[in-house]
Amino acid sequence: MADQQTDGAALRLAFVGQQTFFRACALDERSERVETTYIDYRAGRDPALMRSRLDAFKPDAVVLFRPETVPAGVLADLPAAILGFLTEPVSREHDGAVRHWDLELRRKALLGLDPANVDRLVSFDPLIVPTVEEIMEVWRSLPIPVGDRFYRPVRRLRPEDGPPKMLFVGRSTVHRERYLLEVKHRFDCLHAAFGIQDDELEGLLERHHITFNIHNEPYPSFENRVFIHLAAGHLVITEPLSPPHGLEPGVDLIVIDSPEELLAAATEAHDDFDRFHAMRESGRQKAEAVRASRVWPQLVSDMLADLAERGTHRSAGPERAPVPA
Repeated sequence: MADQQTDGAALRLAFVGQQTFFRACALDERSERVETTYIDYRAGRDPALMRSRLDAFKPDAVVLFRPETVPAGVLADLPAAILGFLTEPVSREHDGAVRHWDLELRRKALLGLDPANVDRLVSFDPLIVPTVEEIMEVWRSLPIPVGDRFYRPVRRLRPEDGPPKMLFVGRSTVHRERYLLEVKHRFDCLHAAFGIQDDELEGLLERHHITFNIHNEPYPSFENRVFIHLAAGHLVITEPLSPPHGLEPGVDLIVIDSPEELLAAATEAHDDFDRFHAMRESGRQKAEAVRASRVWPQLVSDMLADLAERGTHRSAGPERAPVPA
């Protein structure tokens, strides 16, 4: 990788996506190597306003979360390299029996992706690649990164802290409430059910010790909140993850298969939280692999190098040397 930009200036990198979901995943940096900005955009919002903010920032590269939400052609002539990041589960071709209505709705939404808006696609889930490639080639697959501000050391509970505090972050669904019902009745468990800004999320992570990860609906997936909570040093109790992204049940986190198992695991963690210190340390170490300040510079650098070598199907941005990681 090159040691510096060709013109000596920091690479200008814009992140675009729904702030309550993806601001926690972005890089926030102003240094000699990169200058970032975040532009809030979601489906149904004014794409012209998003485009005008990009034009004002004049990025060299853009990370676009959920590129399928951007109307056709909006970014086709943007003079920057654009990386589309797919973040939503959709029906998997090899899961012949899994055609859940929610997965099918998301697959249909994916059909709105306009390849002219992105140069390269990254998917959070390698198992959906055959489905996605009916629309556009997937360049890489990796878990969604975690912003550096959410990383915490793994701390033991002090006597003055009282019992460990439990947390679930995510909207309410019938499936989730079925799993969480008894835990909410028996323990002090906060359910943050609506959109949370990153400042609020940071405060919640600081004040809690155990977190639950329950799928939106009863189908396999991997939620980015798992790595966020591991980065914060939490004990994570989760439904089975697919793909696991290198996380090992019983080593990095606790995996459960039913509401009864969730209650049992929560009770054990509540009664003897210190027993899980080594597991929390292991999960915290695994989370280093998705730290934003490590992943984004390398990923954007690789994209720029790949564009220089193989070109693009849309208007290429200005040629830049890869940004130092």
